[in-house]
Amino acid sequence: MTSFRPIADVAGAGSGGEFDPRVATRRRRVATAIVIAALVVLAGIGGAFTPTFLTFDNLLVVIRQASITGVIALGMSYVTISGNLFALSAEELAILTACIFGWLMRAKFGLALSLIATLLFAGLGGAVQGGIIALGADPIITTLAFGGFFRGLASVVSQNQNILLGTDAAQWLGTGRPLGVPTQSWAFLILTPLAWIVLQKTRIGRVLVLAGANRAAARSAGLRVGQAALLGLTLLGLCCGLAGISAAAQFGQAVANLFQGLNFDVVAAVLVGGIALRGGQGSPIQAALGAAFIALLQNFMLLNDFSSGWRMTVVGSLVALATCLFHILQRRRE
Repeated sequence: MTSFRPIADVAGAGSGGEFDPRVATRRRRVATAIVIAALVVLAGIGGAFTPTFLTFDNLLVVIRQASITGVIALGMSYVTISGNLFALSAEELAILTACIFGWLMRAKFGLALSLIATLLFAGLGGAVQGGIIALGADPIITTLAFGGFFRGLASVVSQNQNILLGTDAAQWLGTGRPLGVPTQSWAFLILTPLAWIVLQKTRIGRVLVLAGANRAAARSAGLRVGQAALLGLTLLGLCCGLAGISAAAQFGQAVANLFQGLNFDVVAAVLVGGIALRGGQGSPIQAALGAAFIALLQNFMLLNDFSSGWRMTVVGSLVALATCLFHILQRRRE
């Protein structure tokens, strides 16, 4: 059985003790506080200038809008924290899983079997990418290539037509509102603390954090750092599967042009949340807060009739500003 050295020893090993878990915790708390403060400021400005902005019904819309992006951003946070930047195939894998779920439901495989098979495929889709990256392939190029593969396969499965589920068995997954809150929002709210627990309290989280922080030190502690890419991409794949199933259930059909722009929104959520690009620092909660902030901002702009061009410009500028801000704060603390 592999024995592990204490995390403080691992963090200080390898490259001159460049990673200190206590410093990383402080950075994470500062980044989280900044995003929460930005959410409060945005809510205050929106409420002051747009009367319907802070109504209960509109906030439910915001949470629902943040849910799909947020669920996938939770999975993407594992990829980034593990030191593998981003997976640019998340949108396409979510589309493919929606089409697979729709096809299985239409073929009358039943809800339970369709859910299990779709999630297994989604996890496998992430694991294959992670395995290739673990062998030394570039994560951006690898996932970009798989994105094209997944999109093409989605077109094959759907034959470029809407796949009607043909049954209402899955409808509650997409349109249910327990206690008045959409099921997607409940999933997002429940998965966020679970994602934090996985990262902070499990061996999987240990591998992801230490591999992203200091690969040489992680190896000296007995960790197989190649597992980080495999684990991170597998978890992301499962999140994409959940998003695809939710969308197909919500609309009662699946089609190969779902989730347009989702890759950008997910990456933006991770960056706005303040997760360190170089890996080893961050939390899924930061990604969730980033998704909530972007959804709130998009909602404010929609209510005030911003054109799609201006909305893209504002969000893109926000991502660039957040990246620079968190990078400067990180450099000042080193």
